[in-house]
Amino acid sequence: MTESGEYIATEAEDMDAWLCICGNRPDFDGFYPCDRDGNEMEPVEGWEDIYVCARCGRIIKQDSLEVVGQNPHFRLLA
Repeated sequence: MTESGEYIATEAEDMDAWLCICGNRPDFDGFYPCDRDGNEMEPVEGWEDIYVCARCGRIIKQDSLEVVGQNPHFRLLA
């Protein structure tokens, strides 16, 4: 993972409603817990609290909303 200098936003009235740079939101394509490569995973012990945008593949740190990578070919769980 690398620092990109990019951050996603949240809706003013709901800090849990993320707004990705690509325009994705939780009620559109959504965001999923992921590994360092941006592939969806179950959040288990040791998980790094990162999510993948299901539209553009940006990898986002939950605590800071910083984009720490991107994988346009990410995999979601079945």
